[in-house]
Amino acid sequence: MEDDLLAGDFIWVNKFSYGPRFPQTLLSIPFTKNYLPFSDTRHSYLTWIELPYFRLPGIEKIKRNDVIVFNFPLEDGPPIDKKDNFIKRCIGLPGDTITISDKVVSINGVAAAPLPNVKYSYEVFATVDTLSSYLYRTLHVTEGEMISSDNKYIFMLTEAEADSVTKMSNILLVKRLSVEYPSTDMFPGGQFSSWNKDNYGPLYIPKKGATIHLDIDSLVLYARIITNYEKHSLNIQHDSIFIDGKYSTSYTFTMNYYFVLGDNRDNSADSRFWGFVPENHIIGKASYVLFSLKQNPQRSMWRGVNWSRMFTSIR
Repeated sequence: MEDDLLAGDFIWVNKFSYGPRFPQTLLSIPFTKNYLPFSDTRHSYLTWIELPYFRLPGIEKIKRNDVIVFNFPLEDGPPIDKKDNFIKRCIGLPGDTITISDKVVSINGVAAAPLPNVKYSYEVFATVDTLSSYLYRTLHVTEGEMISSDNKYIFMLTEAEADSVTKMSNILLVKRLSVEYPSTDMFPGGQFSSWNKDNYGPLYIPKKGATIHLDIDSLVLYARIITNYEKHSLNIQHDSIFIDGKYSTSYTFTMNYYFVLGDNRDNSADSRFWGFVPENHIIGKASYVLFSLKQNPQRSMWRGVNWSRMFTSIR
């Protein structure tokens, strides 16, 4: 999420925005996360009593481009409210169809307005071997390094930062990198493995009450929703699909789902890699930076308080 959020930021998460979620795991020790102090194996909670998902009404609905905090969906071991917390920008809402073409995100066939702080990877050729430290001092660029002895660098830059670097006297070339080859790391894989992080979709984001046609192709996209999130049994026999033991050619979703991206697009583990965020995994809206510590990435040390970021809103 850099530069909207930085390492060292302490975030205020507003759980009332989308409605506070009732605790589901009642028997747990507060402020211990998942494990007892000084132990990596003994859980700090018991699953003897678990409540079903329930959320009070919120003061607003999730909007496109909201920065949301949620429990990581792919973590199948612990209860939902004990999964790790992730923070990403909500790009796709329930019922949307999302497509990414040469890094440009489109929603329902319309290109989304570019966000000023979105970063991509750039290849930079320079005449000096001190560019990393110079860009950190002048533009506060924290991600990047020289990758060859001929002063070739890779940096994560916003469009404005890339323009600034291009105008520097010791720069020969600045080129935004893109991926053209398929990637097997992308969600959902299978026959959709031709997708990559720069060219992705189209992908329909499930909406509560919406019904889709089920076949072997569509099942690859939504099998995890059916089994892991909405808790149905699923079997395939000779290309026939059985849900809870019944032959099925369609499926109706019982929850809303969301598609999230990180603002650091070429260095983000987001929905492109692991899929949808179910509504019962959403914790709240990231609203403010309450406190922030400076970090020097050249030395991996904290360098005091970042006063300029304190009490700033997250947009």
